[in-house]
Amino acid sequence: MKNHTLDCLVAAALGAATMYYFDPELGRRRRALLRDQFDSRTADMQRFLRRRTQWTADHMRGMAARAQHALDTAEAPASDRKVHERIRAAIGRILSTPGAVDVNVAAGNVLLTGHVLASQRDALVSAVSAVEGVERVMDQLSQYGEPGNVPELQGARKD
Repeated sequence: MKNHTLDCLVAAALGAATMYYFDPELGRRRRALLRDQFDSRTADMQRFLRRRTQWTADHMRGMAARAQHALDTAEAPASDRKVHERIRAAIGRILSTPGAVDVNVAAGNVLLTGHVLASQRDALVSAVSAVEGVERVMDQLSQYGEPGNVPELQGARKD
């Protein structure tokens, strides 16, 4: 009895859908609307899949680059030149007058000379110590409370 009732309900639903979409007056419009909605959903799904695929590819490339970097750094320590460039970049982010500091690197040992404001000295030494490849920092910086008459410190911002 239940199967017969279910079959009747399914048949009635199919009949109603057929009448709805094949109606002589409005059926053509309804079919076009249904087709447009289907096309829109398909385009949305394609866009989603394209973005997800790109995201996955980008993350896979990132993982590969990190793995390659780990292999490269594990094989050999960074050269003095590379450590020097890393330190110069760190100094540029810390100091308002990065050209006032000279950097010498030998086997991971760093010698800092030049002129710096007292308010920036600790941050500078700390940042240089944190650079990858630095073993020891020797601080021979001349520090000043304010730029005053020191040409290298002209234009320095006070922190």
